Amino acid sequence: MEITFAVLLWAVRISFLVILYLFLIRAFGALQGSLAVESATAARPTGIAHLVVQRSVRGAPRVGERLPLRAVNAIGRDAGNDVVVNDEAASAKHALLEFADGEWWIEDTGSTNGTMVNGEIVRSRERVQYGDEVAIGRVALRLEQ
Repeated sequence: MEITFAVLLWAVRISFLVILYLFLIRAFGALQGSLAVESATAARPTGIAHLVVQRSVRGAPRVGERLPLRAVNAIGRDAGNDVVVNDEAASAKHALLEFADGEWWIEDTGSTNGTMVNGEIVRSRERVQYGDEVAIGRVALRLEQ
């Protein structure tokens, strides 16, 4: 009778371990699936338009990187901006890019080195078209739909 009890006890222990392993495998599978969905969502930038990096410096966004835009976007070196340009030639609060009345507008916010659109200095609030190149410091960004 003692041998039967010992065999039964081993069977219960092994069953418990099998159930525990199945639970862990299922939990990690669900976690991995959730992370895959989240990373796929993060990989696709969303926004009403994008700035695509054309020219960059070390530490700034990489060439080809697509930066999603909202209706109002602060651009500059400060980490609190919507579009961060890590370049010492860019001011902390460099420019403001906004979508209003169906068009894009850019305004220099008192930057030290100025903001340029297609090689021309922005003097006041100016219209920006898709395909235009915006220069913030030594970084060039193209507006794309």
